[in-house]
This record gives sequence, C-alpha cells and structure tokens, in this order.
Amino acid sequence: MIKREHIKQAIDAISERAPAIGRALDELLGMGRIEVAAPSEDADTGTDFYFLFDQEKVRVKKFIFINEGAAPIERGLIIKYGELLRKRELIEGRRERDFLRAARDVRRAGLRLMVEYEIENAIQRTRRASDAGTPGGVDERVALLNSLKSENPAEGVPTSSRDDRVIFCGAVDDGRPALFIPFAFNLEALMQVADINLEFFHVRFLLACLSRGQDHHLFACAVDGRIVGMLFLSLKSALFYSGLEIKYIATLRGRRSDDEEPPPHGVGRFLVAGTWLLWRTVYRKAREIVLDSEAGARRFYEHHGFASKGPHRYVLSKPSPDLLRTILIMAENRPDLPPRVAVELADLVMKRIKQLRRRSRDEHERRLHAQVEALAQTALSSCAHPVIATAATRGLLRCRRSLSELEHLLAVASQNPQVRKAFLPGASPVVGVVSDDRFTQHLENIFHLENAKRYEAIRSVLEDPSFSGKLERIAPRPAIPDELAWVHTPAYVERVAQTAGRPLTSFDLDTQTTEKSYETACLAVGAVFNLVEEIWSGRIQRGFAAVRPPGHHAEPGRGMGFCLFNNTALGARYLQRRHGLKRIMMVDIDAHHGNGTQAVFYDTDEVLCVSIHQFPGFPGTGKLGEVGRGKGEGFTVNVPLRKGHGDADFLCILHFLVRPLARAYQPEIILVPCGFDLWAHDRLAEMRVSSEGYGLITAMLADMAAEVCHGRIAFVMEGGYSAEGIRECGFKVIQSLCRPSPSNLETLQKIEGEDPSKLGALKKAIEIQRKYWDVLK
Repeated sequence: MIKREHIKQAIDAISERAPAIGRALDELLGMGRIEVAAPSEDADTGTDFYFLFDQEKVRVKKFIFINEGAAPIERGLIIKYGELLRKRELIEGRRERDFLRAARDVRRAGLRLMVEYEIENAIQRTRRASDAGTPGGVDERVALLNSLKSENPAEGVPTSSRDDRVIFCGAVDDGRPALFIPFAFNLEALMQVADINLEFFHVRFLLACLSRGQDHHLFACAVDGRIVGMLFLSLKSALFYSGLEIKYIATLRGRRSDDEEPPPHGVGRFLVAGTWLLWRTVYRKAREIVLDSEAGARRFYEHHGFASKGPHRYVLSKPSPDLLRTILIMAENRPDLPPRVAVELADLVMKRIKQLRRRSRDEHERRLHAQVEALAQTALSSCAHPVIATAATRGLLRCRRSLSELEHLLAVASQNPQVRKAFLPGASPVVGVVSDDRFTQHLENIFHLENAKRYEAIRSVLEDPSFSGKLERIAPRPAIPDELAWVHTPAYVERVAQTAGRPLTSFDLDTQTTEKSYETACLAVGAVFNLVEEIWSGRIQRGFAAVRPPGHHAEPGRGMGFCLFNNTALGARYLQRRHGLKRIMMVDIDAHHGNGTQAVFYDTDEVLCVSIHQFPGFPGTGKLGEVGRGKGEGFTVNVPLRKGHGDADFLCILHFLVRPLARAYQPEIILVPCGFDLWAHDRLAEMRVSSEGYGLITAMLADMAAEVCHGRIAFVMEGGYSAEGIRECGFKVIQSLCRPSPSNLETLQKIEGEDPSKLGALKKAIEIQRKYWDVLK
C-alpha cells in the first residue's frame, strides 16, 4: 500500500521541477489534506492502491506503482492540484454553471496541468542530455515539445475513418466503429492518455518516445474520438532474423467512475489485428509477430492464436477465428489493400473453414465452430476483396457432408454479387428472408394469442418447395441495449431486460414476457437490422423479416399490444444512424394502428409514416387529424377504415394516396410493418382482405419501391392471429416478392379506373393531406 513517505518522495520530485507547486503540495500534506488511505480502503482494491486528496480517493495502479515507484503518485498529485486551482477559480467567479460541465472543466484543468508539467520535465531532460553531449538538434526537439502546449481544435484524436491519420478502420465488439491510428501527439491526445492511465503508456513515457524519435512506434485504438487502447511496436533484429515485436500493449478496462459507461470489449484484439495488417503491408521484412508476455496475459494471447516459444515468449503462428474476423473487417474497409495480402487472408480463411468438417464433441469445440461460422459469414460478405469471399465459398462446398449450417452460409454467399458472378452466373435477384427458430421462445408454455404457432406458420411458408432457390437466408443477431435506446428509453429497456429468466411478467393486460422474451425481442430487432443492412448494401433489393414478438405498438417508454420493442422503427433508426438516411417511408398494413411507430417519428420529416388500419379499434389512435407536429407536420398519414373493407379498397388507397406520396417524397427505402390480421377470418380484426389481396398489396408496394427507391423494400412481420391466415397470406406475400416488377398490370389497370371519392376515408385523407402535398391537389 502507499505510505506517507511515498507521497513525500513524490512531492519532493515535483519541487525539483516545479518549486511553487511543490511548496503548495507540501503545505497541503502538512495540513492533512493529503494523506494515506486507511488500510481498510486499500484491502480489497485488486489492481489499485489509493491515497487521499481533500478526502477524495486518488487511484494509483498497483502494477505502475511497483514498477515506477513514486512517479504515478507524482502524476496524481499534479492532476488533483490542477483541479483544486480550477475549483477555486470557479468559486471566486461566482457565476452560475452547469454542474456536469463544471466538473468536466475541473477535470480537464487537472489533466492539462499534469501534461504541461510533464512537457516541462521532458524539455529539462532534453537540455540536460544536450549538456551531457548527447547528439541531436536540441532546439528542434524543445520547440516540438513546446508546441504540444497549444490547444488546436483541428487536432485532437480522429473521430472518422475519413481522417487522413487513420490507418485501418474496423469495429469493437459492440459494433461501434474503431480506428487504428498512429498516436497523435497533441494536447488533447496527451490529456486523454493522462486520464485513462494505461499501464506502460503514461505521458512521461510518450514524451520520452517523442524526444528519442520513437514516436512512429506508437499506435492507438480510438472509439468515438476517445483513446481506449495503445500499442508500442518495434523491430527485433538478430543475425538472420527480424521480427515485429509487440513491446507494450494496454487497453482501458473497467469503469473509472460509477457514472461512466464501461469501456468497449475487443480493443486488444483490434490492436493485434491492426498489427497483423501493418506486418503484412509495412513491416514485410519481419518474419513473424512476437511478444514477451507476463503470466496474467497468457490466456488472451493464446486465445488469439499466439503459440508459446519459451517461458514467456509468444509468436503469432495462426490468427484465431475471432482475430481473423477482426482482420477481415479492417481489410474490407481498405479496398486498396495489396492483392497479395487479400490472397493470404483468403488462404487463412480456407484453413479455418476446414475445421467445420469435424463434428464438435465438447463445449470447447462447439465454441470454436461458432467462431468459425461467424468468420465464414464475414468472409462470404467481402465485396472489397472478392478473392476472400470466393475462397470461403469453395471451402464451404468442400465440407458439404459435415456442415449442418451449410445452406444458411451459402445463402449468405449468394447475397454477394462477386460470389454470384463466380458461382451463379446469370442468377436473377432473389428475396432476402431472416428467420430463426429462437423466435418460438417468447411466451413459451403459456396460453396467448401471440404465440409460437404464428412463427411456425410463416416458417412453413418460407420452407415451401416452390420457393427453393428464390430466397436468400439472412442470419439474425441480437440488438444491444445501446441500439434499443435509439427508440426506447434506457429505463424501459432495463425494465424489459430485468424480466429475463422470470417465468412470467405482465406489462399490461395484453403484454407479457417469459424467461427468454427479452433475448427473443432483442433478436427480432437485430434481425431487422441485418435485413435492412443487406438491402441498403445492395446485396438484395427486397426482404421479409419473419420475427416475433411484433413491435409497432411499442412506444419509447412502454410496451403494449403484445409488442416489446419497436422492430421496424428501430430498423429505420439503424439506417439513419449507420448510413445517414434522410428519407424513409413506412407503410403500415396491420389492422391495428401502429401507435408506437407514429409516436417515435411524429415530429420529424425524415420518416414518412402511412398507416391503413381499422378504426375504431385498438389502440384508439390513428385518426385522420393526426398528421405530425413541428418539422414532422404532414409526414404522418392515417387512413382509418371501418370494419369490412376488402382487397379493392386497400388497393385504391395504395394507388391514389400512397403511390403519389411516395413519388413526391422520393424515399431512400420503404419499410412495411406487415400484419396478417387484415385477413377475412382473423380473430382480432374485422377486415375482409383475402390471401390474393395480400399478394396484390405486396406487388403494388414492391412496384412502388422499384419506381422511387431502386426497389429497396423490407416487410417486417407484425400481427395476425390465425395460423391459417398467416400461412395463406404469407405465401402470397413471399410469392409476390419473388416476382419481378412491374407485376399484376391487369389489376392495376382496373384500380386506375376506380373513383377514389367513393371511399370516404380515402377521400377525407386526401383532403387533409393536400395541405402538405401538392401532388394530391
């Protein structure tokens, strides 16, 4: 633990370099404002020691303290002294301030003082080295160090892959973009390093590297403009040998405070992946990647493919599936990667896919198989480097007899235009579908209208022999809480998450969860994400998400009407957040109004929401006068219909109202919350749409998409409470999606001859919307 003499040593060291600060700290120590922590406070701190500054704990990492002595205490004292000075300034200023902003201001003041202190320390060392006769341009190095004191907003840490400083771009485990960069020597970056306090990579070490001309050995992983990990590489040379050595590597681990989000996972793997690509592109003369590992890190390195070459020496012999997948994601973002590197990656992928030929006999092998399958999916999707995708496809075809997931993985391959060109010449576009038997796990073993038979019904449609070769299977993945928060409040997401593992939880009279409902609902959202991603990427044009629970009734802060998370609204948010879409059109064809979707987008013009539904009826919203507000006024369109409307009425509404709106709005994609409860015999609605009508509705919407948004359209399953109705209507929907546009021209000609004024709800809707849409006048 830290003793008083350790603190005194640190203050004495500070006094030699900054006498004024040293005297002030010495007085604070004498007054008892700086003191050692009680033994009980240091007893169970794991990797940390503490001392107290004005009764506030100051953390000192045990590893750094043991290796560097009082130096980390010195840094902690300087930071807290800088914070103290800034607090006094704010108090004396007596101005009203935002508390959180003031806290950040205080923290930055402490970090800045520490960085400036270390810069002055580095300048003094540089001059002493010059006086001792060390060669080198001392004036240039001093000027360089002095330049770091200036704060330049244009510098800082890169936040975008478009920044010229970025070497590779990939992602960490939660899906956030991550940047592999050379360490940026500027004030902001140094303050970040001072703040995160990584092993090895303290500010004094970094400035020493800069002074010695070793700054090009330093690399970092940045996520959202924040440094979360660092790396020091060097060439290790001997007679007839050269290796690229990972000299030091450290990542941000654990929260630094209770109100702070935990750091992302996968940063260490990301840094090693960047090292591998640097090795193959820049350090080509190096024979291998090597490192000397401390005992505590062996498991990490062995997991990622490092092999032991002595007591503490490791060599990266063959990247693990997880590491190789991370490398592939980085390579996909570098289309200018040398062809030889792409070929090498293709060979590594082929070798890993061979492991799928063996049956998994234990838990370890099952985990390995899952990792290899994830690797195969990433490789099969590669468009920047077709050699990788085609090699992965060949590898899968060679293990046809033993790969249980072969059909699904080959469906992933068929979505890649480069693979189709190589293996399926002349193949016509097909429909993407996402489904998974885990969707049956919601509301297991209880009686409910929204039950697993609904999914089983749509699954039987997707397995119909008549669709063989026409559907591309897309694997779902679970959405994470941060993604769910794009639509829902964190409190509501947490409330649903807490139901996991509980036999039965009720949100209202209609909406319940069971043990795996949260997991299933996250999977439904992620399924929609993957579907719209495939559509937007251009690998497919049309798709259908066979998911449950449904979603369009779920509002930001509550679930209702059998819905937990708003799958389609989240799909729209995904496209906005990930791809920057500004015009998305929703056409809700569920018998019940999508109140949740309307609530999410009611005040924006970036989503045009159209709903055709039964009224009066659940949930009681969706009236003609609900047209949006603020920027969103005119971008909510409701067509409430009394019971009994059939095929012709819905087709009229699509032709005379929805199509003109689509032409005027010019959406980038159309999303269709698709309920099967318009069917004439559904138990919860009283509409009269036939299965043939569903086929015609689908065909008209697909034709609309072909006209205004390059055919991009995604159907997401919502309601429908008759298994027979889902089978019959679902078959017609998928059948229509599989047909090229335009289709059903004879029906369209008949609809064009109808008089829209004969349908009262349509006439009123057009009259209301004319205020906002000239095309309806």
